Amino acid sequence: MKPFQIQRFLSKPNMNQRTLQQNKALHKGCQEIADVLIETNVTIQQVIELLEIRPTMELVKELYKGIAKAKYGVTSTTKLETHQITQVWEDLAYAVGQAAKVNIEFPSQESLMFNGLDYET
Repeated sequence: MKPFQIQRFLSKPNMNQRTLQQNKALHKGCQEIADVLIETNVTIQQVIELLEIRPTMELVKELYKGIAKAKYGVTSTTKLETHQITQVWEDLAYAVGQAAKVNIEFPSQESLMFNGLDYET
């Protein structure tokens, strides 16, 4: 056995982690929901309006990535071209601005440096 296989064999499974069957069921259920929404012409926006979900950076980034996938067919922000990064941001910022009645600009190099963030990464 390779070291990874030995470690995996010796380690006890996490009893709190979802099972492979649960993962399969989740994927199947998500596909079924997507199919029903398409068949009934219900949008994701209509579904989300019925849920109360507290925004997090991770959730907003997933929303950003969803817009990027819908517009450009990419699943990772690393695959976006520079003009696409801007366009996806503008679409997201417009929608947030309409909902929250605010104007959100793309963070500038100066604002990143002010917050101690590395602009290059």
